[in-house]
Amino acid sequence: MAEAVLHQTPEEKNSALFAGIDSLVDQTLQIYELSSKESAIIQSIDASISLLMGALKTSLPLRPETFHIEFPAIKSAVLNSNGEIIIMLATGNIVTKKFAELEGSQVMDLIREIVPKLSQGADAKKESATEEITVLKKVSKQFQRVRAQPGQLARVETE
Repeated sequence: MAEAVLHQTPEEKNSALFAGIDSLVDQTLQIYELSSKESAIIQSIDASISLLMGALKTSLPLRPETFHIEFPAIKSAVLNSNGEIIIMLATGNIVTKKFAELEGSQVMDLIREIVPKLSQGADAKKESATEEITVLKKVSKQFQRVRAQPGQLARVETE
């Protein structure tokens, strides 16, 4: 095989070079297209996480290990109720990031971490809301007695 390369004509060498360049350009364009798709998907995830966090009115602590490569001096990280990631550094500095600014692998790590936590939070929020509605219905029913006695209320107002 090595001998075949040594005995190539200049035209054959150029042809092989051009074929290599074509292949490299094609691969690069495919990678660019895939990166663009990944970016659009991550932006969609960012918007969805923001909506979820806002609806649940909660924040979640995050594992700092997810951000160690980019921020070696990370002290802690929190996903706030706006869906932003707040990173506290040991230096006292604070960095804010959105999901759309993260690498795909970081997004996947965070999704695996936050989905179970959000599910628990949603269950608790739903239970709390159900209890509040039950109490509010009872309160409303008791206040409806006032409307059932319009003559009594008018007498109290005139006195």
